[in-house]
Amino acid sequence: MSEIDRSGTAVGANSLSKSYEPQQFETRIYQSWLDQGCFEAKDQNAPGQNAFSMVIPPPNVTGVLHMGHALTNTIQDILVRWHRMMGDNTLWLPGTDHAGIATQAQVEKQIAKEGKGPTGKPLTRHDLGREAFLARTWKWKEEHANTITGQLKRLGSSLDWKRERFTMDEGLSQAVREVFVRLYEEDLIYRGERIINWCPRCQTALSDLETIPTERKGHFWHIVYKIVEADGVTPVKNADGTPAELVIATTRPETLLGDTAVAVNPDDERYRHLHGKQAVLPLLGRLIPVITDSYVDKEFGSGGLKVTPAHDFNDYEIGKRHNLPFISVMGKDGRITPAGGSYAGLKFAEARERVIQDLKEAQLLVKTEDHALKIGLCQRCENIAEPIVSKQWFVKIGPLAKPAIEAVESGKIQFSPKSWEKTYFEWMYNIRDWCISRQLWWGHQIPAWYCGHCQEVTVAREAPTKCPKCGAAASELKQDEDVLDTWFSSALWPFSTLGWPEKTRALETFYPTSILETGFDIIFFWVARMIMMGIHFMGDVPFHKVYLHAMVRDEKGDKMSKSKGNVIDPLVVIDQHGADPLRFTLTSMAGQGRDIKLSVDRVENFRGFCNKIWNATKFFHLQFDALKDKGVGIPADFDAEKWLLGNLPTLLPQNRWILSRLQVAIARVQKGFEDFELNESAQALYEFSWHEFCDWYIELSKLPFREGGDAAQQSIYTLHYVLETVMKLMHPIMPFVTEELWQSLPFKRVVQKPATIMLQPFPKANAAFTDSESEQTIAALKSVIEALRNFRGENNLSPKVEFPVRYRAGSVGADTFIRLHSADLQALSRVSKFERIEGDHGGGSGGSSGEAIIPLTNPPVELRISLAGLVNVEEESKRLVKEIEKVSEDIAFVQRKLSQETFIAKAPKELVEKERKREGEFVAKRQELQAALERLKALVK
Repeated sequence: MSEIDRSGTAVGANSLSKSYEPQQFETRIYQSWLDQGCFEAKDQNAPGQNAFSMVIPPPNVTGVLHMGHALTNTIQDILVRWHRMMGDNTLWLPGTDHAGIATQAQVEKQIAKEGKGPTGKPLTRHDLGREAFLARTWKWKEEHANTITGQLKRLGSSLDWKRERFTMDEGLSQAVREVFVRLYEEDLIYRGERIINWCPRCQTALSDLETIPTERKGHFWHIVYKIVEADGVTPVKNADGTPAELVIATTRPETLLGDTAVAVNPDDERYRHLHGKQAVLPLLGRLIPVITDSYVDKEFGSGGLKVTPAHDFNDYEIGKRHNLPFISVMGKDGRITPAGGSYAGLKFAEARERVIQDLKEAQLLVKTEDHALKIGLCQRCENIAEPIVSKQWFVKIGPLAKPAIEAVESGKIQFSPKSWEKTYFEWMYNIRDWCISRQLWWGHQIPAWYCGHCQEVTVAREAPTKCPKCGAAASELKQDEDVLDTWFSSALWPFSTLGWPEKTRALETFYPTSILETGFDIIFFWVARMIMMGIHFMGDVPFHKVYLHAMVRDEKGDKMSKSKGNVIDPLVVIDQHGADPLRFTLTSMAGQGRDIKLSVDRVENFRGFCNKIWNATKFFHLQFDALKDKGVGIPADFDAEKWLLGNLPTLLPQNRWILSRLQVAIARVQKGFEDFELNESAQALYEFSWHEFCDWYIELSKLPFREGGDAAQQSIYTLHYVLETVMKLMHPIMPFVTEELWQSLPFKRVVQKPATIMLQPFPKANAAFTDSESEQTIAALKSVIEALRNFRGENNLSPKVEFPVRYRAGSVGADTFIRLHSADLQALSRVSKFERIEGDHGGGSGGSSGEAIIPLTNPPVELRISLAGLVNVEEESKRLVKEIEKVSEDIAFVQRKLSQETFIAKAPKELVEKERKREGEFVAKRQELQAALERLKALVK
């Protein structure tokens, strides 16, 4: 068998920089993945192959990468890379959303800066006209199309970019039209007048989900409604002869201009004599009926309710039940309509002030009191969304919601964490018809045409050539100017992106998708709607598992916001530390249901972890090059795993131990990925790689490398195999550094072409490597070394100071153990020699004065260290006493602060928690010092 030098393919051993410097290789590696088509899925599975598919929650085309995107895409990329390495035909489909309001607002801002229109005001889209404005918007989209995609590439996202979609692509637009028409033909889409949320600033309707309930400080204004008989003149009297009136509290006094009734509960005995009477509308003098409705809460305020059907969702339902007039006084332009009488033309805030002032002057305002209220804000511009009655297009949601509820109840779709299913059900069982029309220009224009001749409404997949009812020419037909809610097209994403309504091979292979991973904040916007649409149009759920991650907050647990100045920009973090440390940080903290408290310090710590693996690889190359210089060759078809399995009985204990511990790590990482507990996988990788592999195995391997010969050769094979396996285990989480280091390995196994780590098989635990004997041996070895290191640390001894150790063995096996491993023990604990105390095994303890005695149970030995010339017990005791006194003072100071009620009540919560944490740390430190002092005293007894 020939022997060759295979010291590296893409990255040679000498090409690795001194330390981990991600800027040197991340861009190059990502481009190489693209060039080799590593992310591309096949439309048809290979024989025996499974499909794994997942769609990206499409970011807005206007968006830039924020930490929420970074978390979502890191988690998804881990799953995708893992499944790819598991051999699945893996599709991660990218794309962007046209983001109707957001994109239109960006372009309108740009236009406004370009000059003034005919009225002397800044240019608007209306000055350009619809066609020209849409052309400008498409141009803007093309200019910004690569912003978010380029940023996702920097994170390492292995998306199949050749399949990238946009919600207004022709194919997706065709799917949108098809869905709209089918739903219309099934009477599941209708146009009608209903109360909706309206944003006066964005000038468009909003769905319930697009209005954000927000608590604000406000007031209750208590207003007098005088009650009269049906003639509209004669006052109604109470039992005591006083004029009857209702005092009604409202948080929106300006809406009284649109009141069409006042209501009381039919069971409220206080107002039985008012049933069927009339109320005089304050300020306007209009007569409105006193009605009875069980919705009215008898216990709230006076028990009376003003009813404004056109401007309140609950009042709207009351108005329908009682056939009340709907008077719209709150205009779409943010001003009072002519129906508001003398208040017409006033902005809503101005009208409120005028109404309050006029009520005071008319002595109809009884009192004003502070009140915290919830108002709906436009999700996009954060202005108050006003409930108004408007003619809009709606989806009749009940028939679509029923099977979507059943899919989760039956377990066909499972949420993780499961607690989110309750939230899903609460919303779905109380869902209202979905307002899908928006008064925008950018988006999918509603495929409905109105005949100017006979007023027929035609809904069609293509523009009609004539009116189907009266035969009027196409010139008589005008398309509805509104566009569809952005989330309408997003709801079709899992199947429209795969070619539906065409029956494509990709659709057959990858639908239903395997998993949906997203944030909990869009369960209703997106997740629920995808489930409804997928079941209705595909006859099957769009995914079987929904994994919901929590929110990324700052290190104090506060929500990140520009106004607070606590935003951590993922692109800045990547520039400073690389993508892999950020990805590992987010993964390690992404326990299900727990928000992530992120700090840049944590990322920096995990950069140190990357550097640790980097240095371990450099150590391998150093030893490998040394062996090559001694003439040790590697066969061309060398398989380290196969060699190690064939030579297990002859391997050194530390080699058998690390191979055994590696199997535990493989199983833990695999289980974490399978159970979607990615933080557990990250923890397993960190513990094994840092503590067992780098801290212990590499140190234990240095002696056989110094010795050379067979011991060195089997150790280089072991080191290579463990390194390569660890890199494969780490790759889904840290793709860049693992690719760079794997490429440098001289006899890596390339099972799948092209030769990239991301296409190699994911490791599987091999029971043949499990070795309890070697694990017990190394555990005993570590026990002795750690005991000696603790002695050194507690007695403030320099690592350079060597000292002899005498030992008494508790058994023949313990004596044999010390003799057999004395070289490793001496090297790793800086001991000059081990000397056995002659006498019976397990003989009595005791020792000369000035001798430290350290009893161990594994192995059963008693270590003895002479303190003469090594430790000045008196001086060391003084030092420890002084440190204990200092820490005690710190404890007393913190406890005094925590005992002050004013500090606990007024200090920020995070500061109080910080002080409590300091107290715990000081107490633990004092206990540690006191224990060391007691041990020191025991040494000389």
